[in-house]
Amino acid sequence: MQALNNLTMKRTLSVFFMFLSFFAISQTQKKNEKSIDKIESNCLNKSEISNAEMCNCTIKARESWDKELNKYYGLLKTKLPKEAFEILKESQKQWINYRDKEYLFISKFYYEVKEGTMWFAVAENKKKEIVKERALELEEYYRMLDF
Repeated sequence: MQALNNLTMKRTLSVFFMFLSFFAISQTQKKNEKSIDKIESNCLNKSEISNAEMCNCTIKARESWDKELNKYYGLLKTKLPKEAFEILKESQKQWINYRDKEYLFISKFYYEVKEGTMWFAVAENKKKEIVKERALELEEYYRMLDF
């Protein structure tokens, strides 16, 4: 009976700490997301803004997300076991290949298939979202190492 109670207590604590770690990771991601997204939002919320200026706001946000991505990739390199990092390294190479091909398609579709300069801002936003998603994934992996 005592062993069963100990097992139940360990499981309960494990679930609690898992929940706590996911909450902490989520809060950290929201903080980074909010700061980059807030800067972009402030840039986009000017009373009069051209399509070119909108694109520049989003490109700057994408560049910031790319810096976040590189930061967490570098941190993972220092913390992961060598074998695990080698797998991540290969994964990242494949992701870069995907990103480049997706950027090419997005550019082709929104700059050539669709008509109007408003689509340029849409294209840049789609590119930014690709980088942002990967940056948040790498950050999550890094944050989970501490739990």
